[in-house]
Amino acid sequence: MTLYAALLPLFLLSSCSALHFGPGSTFSIGDSDFLLNGKPFRYISGGVHYFRIPSALWNDRLQRIRAAGLNAIQFYTPWNFHEERPGEFNFKGDRDIGRFLELARDNELYALVRVGPYTGGEWENGGLPWWILKEKDIKMRTHDPRFLRLVDRWYKALLEHLRPLLLKNGGNVLMLQVENEYGEYWTCDHEYTEWVRDAIWNQVGKDVVLYTTDQPYEKSLSCGTVAGVFPTIDFGPASHSDIDSAFALHRRFYQRGPYVNSELYPGWMVKWGQSEERNPSLDLVIGSSNYIYSRYNASFNYYMFHGGTNFEFWVGSQPDSSEITSYDYYAPISEAGDITFKYTAIRNWIKSIPDWSHPPLALPKNNTKVAYGSVQLNHAGHIFDLRRNVTEKCAMSVDPLSFEEMDVPFGYVLYETNLTAGGKKLSIADFKDYVYVYVDGDYKGVLVDGFYGYQRRSLEVNARPGQTLILVVENRGRISYDTINDYKGILSKVFLDGQVLSGWKQCSLNPEKVNGPMAELKFSDLWKGGNIFVGTFDAPIKADTFLDTRGWGKGQVYINGRNIGRYWAKAGPQKTLYIPGCFLKDKNRIVVMELLGTRMCPDSKCFANFIDYPVYEYAAPDSTKPFDPPASPKVHINSAQNAFL
Repeated sequence: MTLYAALLPLFLLSSCSALHFGPGSTFSIGDSDFLLNGKPFRYISGGVHYFRIPSALWNDRLQRIRAAGLNAIQFYTPWNFHEERPGEFNFKGDRDIGRFLELARDNELYALVRVGPYTGGEWENGGLPWWILKEKDIKMRTHDPRFLRLVDRWYKALLEHLRPLLLKNGGNVLMLQVENEYGEYWTCDHEYTEWVRDAIWNQVGKDVVLYTTDQPYEKSLSCGTVAGVFPTIDFGPASHSDIDSAFALHRRFYQRGPYVNSELYPGWMVKWGQSEERNPSLDLVIGSSNYIYSRYNASFNYYMFHGGTNFEFWVGSQPDSSEITSYDYYAPISEAGDITFKYTAIRNWIKSIPDWSHPPLALPKNNTKVAYGSVQLNHAGHIFDLRRNVTEKCAMSVDPLSFEEMDVPFGYVLYETNLTAGGKKLSIADFKDYVYVYVDGDYKGVLVDGFYGYQRRSLEVNARPGQTLILVVENRGRISYDTINDYKGILSKVFLDGQVLSGWKQCSLNPEKVNGPMAELKFSDLWKGGNIFVGTFDAPIKADTFLDTRGWGKGQVYINGRNIGRYWAKAGPQKTLYIPGCFLKDKNRIVVMELLGTRMCPDSKCFANFIDYPVYEYAAPDSTKPFDPPASPKVHINSAQNAFL
């Protein structure tokens, strides 16, 4: 037990008794209400994900949630974020759940914790560890004993950290959620969900309230509800009649207790290549909030109140695309922590509630943003030339290996073979997700498993005997919603003019490792794919900023060794990457791996541009153009103003 957990009950009893914190507090389900220490209680909570926010910014975001008048937060605990390798648990730094809950308590916020094991939330593999897939026929989210054994080990580690922070132990955790929207999963395995219920209770005690969240449909509630577990539903802003129908169905499955919407959506997610904004109107958000609160005496959670960022390779995927790096979600608090018009409207509505005992605090100010301007990038080299320097964890095989077979979780794998015979047409039947093709360093194009219905499984390469074929495979993130065994990499044989290619070397790709002298870049190669660039910039003021990727194609950005995430300006709508000020130093190093090509290299010099605002640009759908190389360079620098024209 950490020191703060040991001292927590005494501290809470003295400092936060008005919020009913303290050892021996109780939380239960009454006939029509939640009961906190025997008295009716309700919450208006906000979704906020510690795993999408640098820990240095946790308190800032929680203060803003409290200032809006909310009295609780809700969040997932993604298993894969804490057990990246089997049996190796990490609850430190950005993964310190206890510290996050302590800060929430300091900000007078209760907590609703969604402990899965599946959590979803547009996160890699729905929060389930990738290494589970090394058991090729394992059935996740079922009573498969191999899966249950792993969940049991995870719960013992997780709940050991949560146990001191439960309300009854002096903490601020009111309830724990079992699974997530399980009614939408095809198995409908009640033996599994009852096992999960008991596994949690075995660690925390049966006096802790457990709940489920499902969509308001007959099948969802039939499969998602669990005996002895309080069911809740989720739905977005809607008409009064639709809200009435949702809660009427909910009542059929649970005849007592309060009404709860665990996910009322003030915004919505965004995917790469999305052509239009999907964002509920403010009037509908406020109208639904007021109707749920006043008509049904309900508790509810805004999903999301602050979304954050999908740093590194943690973003999840959908069958047709993947979520963008930003998880702004059009939430009341923006990705960068700014309060928005939604925030002020919700805050004003809460302030108007006559019986609300947790009124808003002073309106927070937005944090400083800085435009650091244009930064020159030097050409480190092409992936083909640098492959000995930027690869790691290599394996040799006759046929290509999957990411899982190589023990590579995420990101990119470089496959290499020497051609003993030439050929025109390269074909791969099964791969995930995108394959960037190079012959002796010459970029030939990209194979696409699926992007809004577009597929490309063959490519003209016109290769000669003795040349080297390199395939860089991008894992865009495993499916996060309808959980499947989503294997990544090259999953079948590779053919050149119908002949099988064999004798493969495959290595995980880490562009941030690039070092040494910079390579000369020919002007004719400026806008071709597969190049790595390195630059430095000063930040005398450590403030939030945004990397403008307009003019670039698609790739990955690293700053000071941190993987900021994926950019894909060709697909949009996200055109900027959020860089928190806490990631910056006096002198900073930026590494860019460009897969498609860039037109940000006028006069044989390449540039990145840092601005002080985010940019989103929605465009008409075209499933092929995002994979095209950009046009020849047209961008020039105005050195006097240090800006792009």
